[in-house]
Amino acid sequence: MNRAVILRLETYLIHLQELKAYGRATVTSAELALVADISSSRVRQDLISLQGIGKPRSGYSIIELEMLLYAALDLLNEKPMALVGYGNLGRALAHSGIWEHAGFSLKAIFDNDRAIVGADAQGLTVRHLSELPGVVKSEKIVSACLTVPASAAQSVANLLISAGVKGIWNFAPPEVKAPAGVVLENQKLEQGLMTLSYMLKLRSVSEHI
Repeated sequence: MNRAVILRLETYLIHLQELKAYGRATVTSAELALVADISSSRVRQDLISLQGIGKPRSGYSIIELEMLLYAALDLLNEKPMALVGYGNLGRALAHSGIWEHAGFSLKAIFDNDRAIVGADAQGLTVRHLSELPGVVKSEKIVSACLTVPASAAQSVANLLISAGVKGIWNFAPPEVKAPAGVVLENQKLEQGLMTLSYMLKLRSVSEHI
């Protein structure tokens, strides 16, 4: 699947979970099209590719569609993850509930600040960065979240890769580089805020036309 399809599937899944929380049992392609800002036919094509079968009047079973999306996005297989960098952002992520929702399990937390090492975090003890290679191996960690300062991002990414990590979710300002065999997701928080600033400007202009 290309990235656009993956993003749409994620959008569908989040909306299905919201509907299920309200007690809904079915959803139509038109409803999913509305939240994804695409055509109903595009939604149906996406779901047909997952073997999703809808009924003419009631639409799709939310439970059945949810399971298909979980399988397509591999959210049912637990993937051990490490968090590197236990500063403000690292703490916020460690104490959030996002890991399990995406099929990950936080198994280890690392930092190189001796004042932080040894702290308790969600039942885990913050370890020194020097322990990373051994812990990655012993805990069978396959992915890592990177919340370190910009100056350390690439060197820590290199350490993770050499330890055997196959996927990195990077929150450090620079885009880190990784070999072809490693999946890399660079989160650009500052650019996201710039985009928000621009969109607010557009909204302000349109309201005064």
